[in-house]
Amino acid sequence: MREVIGTHAMTQPVEHVADTFEVGPRFVRECVQHLGEPMLQARGLDVRAQEPLPPTFLGIDEFAVRKGHRYATLLCDLEQREVMEVCLGRKLEDVVGLLNRLAHPEHVTAVSMDMSASFAPAVRKSLPHAQIVIDHFHVMQHLMKAFRKVVSSWAHKKEGRILLHHKQQLFLRAKEDLSAGQEQERARIATHLPTLAQAWDLKEALRSWYAQATMETAEEQLNAWIIQVRETGPEPMRQALSIFVHWKAEILAFFRFLPTRISNGFVEGKNNRTKTMMRQAYGYRNFLNLRLRILLGGSL
Repeated sequence: MREVIGTHAMTQPVEHVADTFEVGPRFVRECVQHLGEPMLQARGLDVRAQEPLPPTFLGIDEFAVRKGHRYATLLCDLEQREVMEVCLGRKLEDVVGLLNRLAHPEHVTAVSMDMSASFAPAVRKSLPHAQIVIDHFHVMQHLMKAFRKVVSSWAHKKEGRILLHHKQQLFLRAKEDLSAGQEQERARIATHLPTLAQAWDLKEALRSWYAQATMETAEEQLNAWIIQVRETGPEPMRQALSIFVHWKAEILAFFRFLPTRISNGFVEGKNNRTKTMMRQAYGYRNFLNLRLRILLGGSL
């Protein structure tokens, strides 16, 4: 019976399972632990957070347990594409404690992350030999936030109000995602709004850089792009250059490991699934059970 209840509780709200089997929510959570503990042990983990086995490439990210109040940090094996561990908190000491549980930290070659204030210092403290790699999706996300401001500003100007009416997505979407007709329309609008066209070219140039640069060419090409943005880019994009100054070495580190494209895409996907699970109120208010559900999310 414990196994049946535990299996149901892995994919259904705790309260719903408790009502179905006419037991208390606490017993349901105990069933989850009873079912999950041997599965975690088979992966070298303990139900109460022990030393995970070390991968070569780590990914680290945060998510809100209770929005605005409590956060947790995910540690993922990017090669095996699985969650290694979850800890409560995102502060420096929380992340250091998480990384210090690695059994063989010397095996870790690189850690992918965003520009969080605590992640990089924690890695430098616990894994000083590991290369920090700023996730390229976060870099593009940062630039796109600035580019959206440019598009929006032109959509509210007299010159662009009619031209960009229901057409802003032609500039916001990736070039390769546009049909031939959509690209033709985007180019037509661009001839009337040359400043916006220049900003779009700069956005696409950075995307091309990530797709085509090599370890040998990346730094020179990035420097040239930065100069071009400073000289010809609109103000929001010039302001966005700050991360390329502060995190330049860590951004360029992405190219050190080619053809492996180290990315937090898997971690972000896990975060999104975790957020969905929490929105659906699965009843995992207890962090121990939340951690167990995350670690075993892909095992049932």
